Parts: sequence; C-alpha cells; structure tokens
Amino acid sequence: MRVNIKQQGFTLIEVLVASFILFLVIASITLVYRGALLSSGKAERTLLFTAAVEPITESIRANIQATKQTDMVDGQGTWGTVIYSWVATPAYVAAPPERINMASGELEKSINQFVLWNVELELKIDNALRVYHFNEVSW
Repeated sequence: MRVNIKQQGFTLIEVLVASFILFLVIASITLVYRGALLSSGKAERTLLFTAAVEPITESIRANIQATKQTDMVDGQGTWGTVIYSWVATPAYVAAPPERINMASGELEKSINQFVLWNVELELKIDNALRVYHFNEVSW
C-alpha cells in the first residue's frame, strides 16, 4: 500500500526570491527615511537661521547708529543656539545737501554727516555657516 503524502512548504528558490524582494523593500524604505531625516535637519537649521536674522540685524543697526565712528565697526554675540559675528565697513561718507534757512533765506551747511555701511553678518549653528550682506545708514 502506498500512502499519498502531500508535501507542504516552499522550495528553496521561492524562499530566496521572497527574501530578495523583502531586502529590496527594506533597503528602499531605509534610503527614503534617511533622505527625509537629512531634509528635516536641513529645514530646521534654515528656520533657525531665518528666525535669528531679524533680531540680530536690529541689534547691529542699534550698534551702528550709536557709534560715531566712520571707520570699521564690528561685533559678535549669541542668539539662542546661533553664534554670530559681524563687520561693518563704510562704503560712502558725505554731508547732506545744503538747506535753506526759512528765517534768513540763506543756505546752511549741516555739520552732521551720514555714512552708508556695508555689513557682513556670519551666523553659525554647530558646523553650519551662513553669510548675509546688507547696507545700513547712520547719521
């Protein structure tokens, strides 16, 4: 008497193909996750830089307005996790145009001068560095 035994299970080829497909899926998901993680970190640094620029530039403007120098002015500091340094160099120094004295009708020269400054601002977060340039006027 012969017993009819049905074999159950997978062949070796089927197991290898299924394992290969599983490996490809896991590898592609890992790459997508890694890319998303890197993009998230980059976006977070960009937000920190962007948030820091406005209050830091306001502080620089106040320093430039308070100084009576017409040569280079610089400074440094921190804002939260952002470390910054700046240098302002005069681009143009001049007196305002003459104006008419309404009482006497004569032209008057101003003793004050205005200065147009070129400001370079460096922001650092960990090992990321951003450089910004802007102009400022003081009188």
